[in-house]
Amino acid sequence: MILASGSPRRSEILKREGISFRIIKPQIDEKLNSNLSVEEQVMDLAKQKALKIYERNKDETILAADTVVYYDDIVLGKPVDKEDAFRMLKVLRNRKHFVLTGVCIIKNNTTKTLYERTEIIFNNYSDQDIWEYIDTLEPMDKAGAYAIQGIGAMLVKSYKGDFDNVVGLPINKIKDHL
Repeated sequence: MILASGSPRRSEILKREGISFRIIKPQIDEKLNSNLSVEEQVMDLAKQKALKIYERNKDETILAADTVVYYDDIVLGKPVDKEDAFRMLKVLRNRKHFVLTGVCIIKNNTTKTLYERTEIIFNNYSDQDIWEYIDTLEPMDKAGAYAIQGIGAMLVKSYKGDFDNVVGLPINKIKDHL
């Protein structure tokens, strides 16, 4: 199987599950199509990633995913800099939001796309807490500027749904398709 992602977190989840794979990171424009629903956006981007790798690897199973954080139909991707991370974490403070991961699996010339949504509620933390977290650099390559499995867990008041989905890959939903 090929994991069409450079995400170390997705790799960790697959390794933990004992799934053998190799990594090929797709070179695509990761711009979301705002004309689609949030669910369709993440599934579309995951499909673009999978198809890009499938072009040269037609005999292998391809797994691709895309994760975003959203609230009130506003989508948060990865922060572009520390100020962007601060803005994201400030707006998510004391608020319910969702983590959505779109997945595309190409296997035996069949393409399957799906998504998983997890609800997160953040604590009411201070601006200083945000800057201290940003100074760890952990938020800089994460959708929504936090890692629930890392130091960012301190931001989380509660969650409902699949924890691994928040990390980047809803393994329980997809492992039967691999």
